[in-house]
Amino acid sequence: MGFLDEKVEDYLTQLMPIQDPFLKNLQQEGIDNDIPIIQVPSLRLIQLLLQTIKPKIIIEVGTAIGFSTIWLAKAFPKATIHTIERKPKMIEKAKENIGKAALTDRIILHEGDAIDILPTLPQAEFIFIDAAKGKYEEFFHLAEPLLKDRGIFVFDNVLFRGFVADLEIVKTKPMLRKIRKFNDFIASYDKLETSFVPIGDGLVIACKVEESNG
Repeated sequence: MGFLDEKVEDYLTQLMPIQDPFLKNLQQEGIDNDIPIIQVPSLRLIQLLLQTIKPKIIIEVGTAIGFSTIWLAKAFPKATIHTIERKPKMIEKAKENIGKAALTDRIILHEGDAIDILPTLPQAEFIFIDAAKGKYEEFFHLAEPLLKDRGIFVFDNVLFRGFVADLEIVKTKPMLRKIRKFNDFIASYDKLETSFVPIGDGLVIACKVEESNG
């Protein structure tokens, strides 16, 4: 769950329900098995971004059972998705779900640690990171050279149920300190135009500034 008032979250989800039966069942599978998956309002915003920038290549760090991966592929059918997952059980389930969705021709599942795999991937117009929160800054430095000018980064869970704003809680949680450090870093990174969006569990949306030729 995110950090918004539960009534607000329910209201937003009811306004924009999942229409695709397969994705709806996959979402329920994640909920039933206590697998963290991105909230639907956040995915709706990502879908809008994809329709705007029209990416040919999308990179995702953190496949889990493939819910967001399949959503990305369905949201923009012209894109190829490179997605990374390191947990064997998640890899097995993601492969099964991608196959059931008949998307093996457009989703390339890379098995292993993102730190090793990211440097091997092609350049992309859209990069979505939703993996180990304490490694976001490390993932960013590996992924940033892959993002094309005017491309978009999205990071999920950057407000972490709102706890990152509570300094007393942050003092007791090393992961929250790392998320705050990442948020401070990316907010001031001069090669990005960045916004924090307080929906779902908090998104960072950042556009890579075009390099000047002069």
